[in-house]
Amino acid sequence: MPDANVVRLIREQANIVDIVSAYVRLQPSGKSYRALCPFHQEKTPSFYVSPDKGFWHCFGCGLGGDVIDFVQRIEGLTFPEAIAKLARLLGIRWRPSPTLRREEWMRERLLQLNQWAVDFFERALWTSEVGERARLYLFQRQVSTNTARLFRLGYAPSGWDNLAKAAQEAGFPVGELLQVGLVQRVREGGGVIDRFRDRLIFPIFNAQGEPIGFGGRTLGEGEPKYLNTPETPLFQKRKVLYALHLARQAIRERGEVVLVEGYMDAIALHQAGFPNTVATMGTALNTDTVQILKRYTNRLVIAYDRDSAGLNAVLRSADLFRQHELEVRFVDLPEGTDPDSFVRQAGAAGFRELLERAESLTKFRVTWLVCRYPHATTEGLQAAVRFLATLTDPIEQKSCLQMLAEEWSGRQPERLEALERALHRALVRYWRQQHRQSPQRSPTPSFSSDPLTDPITASLTTTSTIPLGVLQAEQDLMAALVQDKELAQRILASLAPEEFLLSRHQEIARLVKACLEDETFQDLPLLIGELGEEELRQTFSGLSLRDLSWANARNALEDRVHRLRRYRMEQQLRRQRAELLQKLSTGQISKDDPTWQVWQETLRALKLGTR
Repeated sequence: MPDANVVRLIREQANIVDIVSAYVRLQPSGKSYRALCPFHQEKTPSFYVSPDKGFWHCFGCGLGGDVIDFVQRIEGLTFPEAIAKLARLLGIRWRPSPTLRREEWMRERLLQLNQWAVDFFERALWTSEVGERARLYLFQRQVSTNTARLFRLGYAPSGWDNLAKAAQEAGFPVGELLQVGLVQRVREGGGVIDRFRDRLIFPIFNAQGEPIGFGGRTLGEGEPKYLNTPETPLFQKRKVLYALHLARQAIRERGEVVLVEGYMDAIALHQAGFPNTVATMGTALNTDTVQILKRYTNRLVIAYDRDSAGLNAVLRSADLFRQHELEVRFVDLPEGTDPDSFVRQAGAAGFRELLERAESLTKFRVTWLVCRYPHATTEGLQAAVRFLATLTDPIEQKSCLQMLAEEWSGRQPERLEALERALHRALVRYWRQQHRQSPQRSPTPSFSSDPLTDPITASLTTTSTIPLGVLQAEQDLMAALVQDKELAQRILASLAPEEFLLSRHQEIARLVKACLEDETFQDLPLLIGELGEEELRQTFSGLSLRDLSWANARNALEDRVHRLRRYRMEQQLRRQRAELLQKLSTGQISKDDPTWQVWQETLRALKLGTR
C-alpha cells in the first residue's frame, strides 16, 4: 500500500478543480464549481466541486469523494494506481520499498512480453499465409477488418514452439514466458511448447489498455474449444472483464453496461453499435467484477443465452446485486441464440428492441421459471417454492408469487385465486419444514395469512423507509455539523452521535465530535479522507456541498432536532408495541395488563393510534 504521508500530501496539495477540469467542463457556481456529471447521463448539471473542502459530489447519482476517489473512478484505477498517477502529476517524490520496486519492475517486464506477443499474434493473422484460415473464420463470422484490428485479434500458428523460439530470440527468457502463461512445460524438467497453437487469439486487456492475458479459440476439432491464459501475476480471470478498456467511456456516456458471456458476443455487439458491452471471462459474476462495474455505472443489462450455465448462476446472484445497489435488467434472447448470432440475424435494430424490452431481475426470474415449467405441475410448484424461498424481501416475494400464479392460470380469475392459495400453502409448508430441520432459520413468510402475524406484527417489525421529511431534517443537521463549527457544537449538545438514524451519519458525527474535542475541526475533511471508506467519503462530500441557508431561520435547528427525536421515539414505541402484540398472541399477557394500557396511552399521545 502507498505510504500514508504520500496520501496525505496528495490530499493537501492537489488542486481538485484543476484535476477535475482535465475531464469535465467546470463552471463557477458561488464558492463551488458545477458541471454535467461524467458518471451518468443528465441534462442539468448536478455535479459540484468544492475547492475549499477538496471534495466533489453529484446530487444526481450520489457519487462523491475526494480527488483520489475522482481519479480512481474516472480512470478505473485501483487505489495504489491512482496514488501513483497523482504523485507523478504533482511531482511528489515517492520511494517505494525495494520489494515494491522489484514487483513493479517485474510487472512492467511481463507487460512488455505480453505486448510483444500481441504484436506476434497480430502479424501472424494479417501478414502470413498460415493466418488465412483465421481470416476466413472472421469473414464467416462477419467480423470486419476494422473491428478485428480494434480488438487486436491475432492467430497462433500450429507449430509446437513458434512463439517460444521467437520470444527467446527477442530477449525474453523461458522463465518469463512461463510466468505469463504463453508456454507450458512438456514434462518436469523438460522443454516447453506454446500454450496456444492453431487458434484465433483474443488479447485480453485491463481497464487501462495493458495486455494482461490471452484467449484462444480452436479453428479445428480440438478441445477445449476456448483456452485462456492461466492465473498469472497479471491475470486473474475473476477480476477481468473483456473489452472494458474499449467500453468504459461509452458505459459512462450511456449510463449502463451490457454484460455478455463470450469474446465473440462482445465483439459482435461493439461492431453493431453497442460499445458499452463487456464480457465475463467464463466465470460467474462475483464481488470483484461487480465492484469493477460499479466504478462506471449502477445499471447492468445482462444478455446471456438461455441455455448457459452462466445464466443460472446470475439468476442466483440477486443478493449480490442488492448488496451493491445495482439496477439489473435481463435481455430475453430467443431460444437457441446468443448475442452474436442474434445480432447477425436481426441486426442492430433487433437487438436494440430487445434492450428496450429488457425485464427486471424479479420479472425475468419468473419468466425463466415459467419457460422451464409451462404448467403448474408438481415439479413446477416445487421449483417455484424453492425460488420464492430465496427472496428475502416480503414485498418482492409476494409480487413474484402473484406473477407466477398469473402466468400459470392463463389469467383466468377462478384459476388465479386457486393457484395463489396453492403456492402460498406450499411455501408455508416449505418454511415450516426448513424451520424444523434448522430452527435458527426464519419461520413462515411474512405475508402469511396467520391473524397473529399479519398484518399488525409484520407491519410493525418490518424495517420501513425513513419518511422524507425526517430524512431531510437529519441531512440538514448533518450538513451543518460538517460545515460550521458553531452549529456543530450546538447540535452535539442536543443530540448524541448514536441518535442519528443512518449509520454513516453516526460515524461522521463521532468524527466531528472527536475533532471538536481535539480542537481540530478544520482538519475534518482530511480525517474523513484518511479514515473513511468510499461510501463514507461520498456521504461527506454531499453534506459538505449542501446549502445551509435554512439555518438562518428562527428555531430552525431546534425544530429539526425535535423532529428527529420524535421519530426515534415513535419507532421505539412501535417496536415495543410489536413485542407486546407478540406476547398477546401467545397468551403471555392480556389487554388488561397495565403494561399494555401504558403503551396504548403513550401511542395515543404521539398520535400513532392503533392499527
